[in-house]
Amino acid sequence: MNPQIDPRELLRRSFAQSAAVIARVTPEQMELTTPCSQFDVRALIGHMLFAADRIGQAGRREQLTEDGVVTGLGDAEWAPAFDKAVGEALAAWDSPGALDGEIVLPFGTFPAPVVAHIYVSEQVTHSWDLAVATSSTVDLDPELAEAILPTMAQMVRPEIRGSGEGVPFGPEIEVPAGAPAYDRLAGFLGRDPSFGR
Repeated sequence: MNPQIDPRELLRRSFAQSAAVIARVTPEQMELTTPCSQFDVRALIGHMLFAADRIGQAGRREQLTEDGVVTGLGDAEWAPAFDKAVGEALAAWDSPGALDGEIVLPFGTFPAPVVAHIYVSEQVTHSWDLAVATSSTVDLDPELAEAILPTMAQMVRPEIRGSGEGVPFGPEIEVPAGAPAYDRLAGFLGRDPSFGR
């Protein structure tokens, strides 16, 4: 994670990737399990939408809502709702001064560029979760996974790993050093890189 680099292009690319995967989810896939053990497909999309709303709030320096999942939308409403949240979030981060100062998150206070990197990491990780859960035909961008691996290495410390309910990161799964970027990302986060294969 390099807070000196403008993260907004990564934010745009990660949102575009998430939107592409969400748009291809069918109603029949909504109850499928995902590599993120807390969520089935519907709940995972709801969480990705929640995260898009929250990074918009952070960009506007608003009070952040509590952790959660957006619920109550019909099957055809998820993709438009996500696109709307993304547009609002990107507008917030494109505004003057968006990368200045620090932002308070529920788990700490960070420089604004670092906050953007954190939410890039969330979208990239969950777009992989969703893509493999639904056997998506979207080609995931390996450069995004490579870009967030250093961020995740700094953020996901051993003390926050586990196997209990509500713990998003399991014990690291070893993968070969030359494995594809998303396999390495999944293994580092305790997800099975071969999920759905």
